[in-house]
Amino acid sequence: MHPSPSPPPSVQSCFFARHPIFDRNMKLWGYQLLYRDCEQAESARFEDQDQATIQVVLEAAASPSLGLARDTYLLMEFSTTALVHEVPYALPPRNTIIKLTPSLCRERALPRVITELRAAGYRLALDGPLDSCRHVLSEADYLIVDALTKSTETFTQSMNAATRTGIPVLVKRIEAPEVFAEAKRLGAEFFLGFFFQKPEVIASKKLSSIQVVRLKLLKMLDNHGEDWNGIAKTLQNDVSLTYRLFKFLNSPFFGVIQPITTVQRAVAYLGAKQARTWLRMVILTDLSPPEKTSQLPLLSAQRARFLELVGSGRSDVDPDELFLLGLFSLLDVMFDMSMPDLVDFLPLTDALKATLCGRPSPCAPWLELAAQFEQGQWNRVDVLAAQLDLNPIQVGTCYAQAMTWAEEFFRVAG
Repeated sequence: MHPSPSPPPSVQSCFFARHPIFDRNMKLWGYQLLYRDCEQAESARFEDQDQATIQVVLEAAASPSLGLARDTYLLMEFSTTALVHEVPYALPPRNTIIKLTPSLCRERALPRVITELRAAGYRLALDGPLDSCRHVLSEADYLIVDALTKSTETFTQSMNAATRTGIPVLVKRIEAPEVFAEAKRLGAEFFLGFFFQKPEVIASKKLSSIQVVRLKLLKMLDNHGEDWNGIAKTLQNDVSLTYRLFKFLNSPFFGVIQPITTVQRAVAYLGAKQARTWLRMVILTDLSPPEKTSQLPLLSAQRARFLELVGSGRSDVDPDELFLLGLFSLLDVMFDMSMPDLVDFLPLTDALKATLCGRPSPCAPWLELAAQFEQGQWNRVDVLAAQLDLNPIQVGTCYAQAMTWAEEFFRVAG
């Protein structure tokens, strides 16, 4: 019994929050990074602190939303496990401040970890009563004082004790203007709290590990060129693709007399070029999230075949590259991600990547031709056909052939 291909995974939504920190002049100084499990969350809810820490670090490290300047800092609390396993090193040392709580200060491994982090250029902030952290006080770059204490007197005492050390003080949980004014009067340098702004949730999308592997597989295919054995070896490592290849070739469409039962024979039967084309199409279909319409892979295939056909016989373009351009032209819609975040995974030239990202390139008119034909913008199609030295009748014929080819492919390969 053959294994059925598993449904394609959805693109994962990821979240973290940034809470701005200000200096005495109300200039943005940095952000505290916080875990969030959804876009509407106003507080952190998690069962596994280590996993929450890792997610925030990964998302913050990859997020363009932070847009860190050289003098903008990130304040973040790490779990003991995260510190021991060197998770902070995923963030830039010149910008990152590691918050140490009293519970962390009691960990036996902390002195070694602190020494290594300091040597790498990271800064430390002690958050909590000084008595619980005095043994690491000499390593601190900042002290954090909580404004939401039991009484004004307690806050004043904490501030006086902190400022006497000569270490810059950050006051957190400021929720009223009079508290901000008092913190400034007592010598605080940095300020954080709802009085200034609530944490802003940053939402992003990321590909699942399976999707990343499949996109890398596309790159591997092009590295093999006409190497049939290399393509066969690549296929054999993916049971789902192997199953679909056998199903495809043993269908009545091919009329194979003896069932094809080995990957090597399947690739040899198809030929290296056709095998690569089939793999590209199937991988793209498998990548499409289940909540997206099945028309997206079909339209991508139509574009791919259309551009390949209209570019055939030309010396100024490579039909195979045009095929890839059309095939990947709807990935951003498919994944709800920006194209610049996707193209690095693709086996494309810099010119094709520029075209997909909407930048000027020699291939841009070709992709526009396909899009304008789909939308029935005939005047623009005529202009583009003339620009590309194409016969309008030939363009229409190629598009009709591409539609037939794509529909037949999905009928047989599905």
